[in-house]
Amino acid sequence: MIIFKTIKFKNFGSFGNNFTQITLDKNKTTLICGNNGSGKSFAFLDSITYALFGKPFRKINISQLVNSVNDKNCVVEIVFSKGPDTYTVKRGISPKIFEIYKNDVLVNQNSNSLDYQSVLEDSILKMN
Repeated sequence: MIIFKTIKFKNFGSFGNNFTQITLDKNKTTLICGNNGSGKSFAFLDSITYALFGKPFRKINISQLVNSVNDKNCVVEIVFSKGPDTYTVKRGISPKIFEIYKNDVLVNQNSNSLDYQSVLEDSILKMN
C-alpha cells in the first residue's frame, strides 16, 4: 500500500518561488479549502499527477504548469512510503528534472526518461 506523506511545489501554477507543502500523513483526512479559482485543484490534483506521471491531471499543456511570472524553476516533490521504503520523486520544468530516491538514495537513472518513468510506474507504484 502506498502512503503519501507530503507534496511540495514552487513556481507551479499560481504558486510562487517559495515551496508550498501539504502534509498528507499527519491526520486521516486532509482538507484543502479556498475560493473558486484559488488553485486548490492545481495544488493538489495537478501537483500529485505531475510528480508521479509527468503530466497534469486536467487537460492543459505542460508549459501551463510553470508560474507565468517567474517562468522557470518549477519543481514538484512528492514523498510516499511503500512497505518499509520511503520514496521521493522530484520533477521540474525549466530546468527539466526527474529524480527518484529510495530511502534518500538516487535510483539509477537510465539514459531514457521513458525507461525511468516505467521504473516508477511498473516497479514502484505498480500502476500506470
